[in-house]
Amino acid sequence: MVEDDQGIREILEIFLTSENYDVESFGSVSEFIHRDSTVTPDLYLFDVMLPDGSGIALCQQIKCNTHYVGVPVIIMSAHAHLGHINDICQPDDFISKPFDIENVLEKIENIFI
Repeated sequence: MVEDDQGIREILEIFLTSENYDVESFGSVSEFIHRDSTVTPDLYLFDVMLPDGSGIALCQQIKCNTHYVGVPVIIMSAHAHLGHINDICQPDDFISKPFDIENVLEKIENIFI
């Protein structure tokens, strides 16, 4: 997960961990880029507006990388709309902020059905 708002990042991490998900979170694109890239996650969750880049650009990079074929990407945003984002990076789902935490869990679970 890449989310620059520390409060949102912590809430999502605590909640998803309590739902038995292993969560690795980052506050910036730079932190994400310097992660252990040998680990392939089951899902990416990116905020659109980040202090040093964009979740949309990260989505594009993931979707174009053959190493990550089939790994779903969910985009979160308070300002962008799915239609605009879909034209650029084709995420597997979209979460509009503010969000209901149960809705986030539902969207994540639906990815794997």
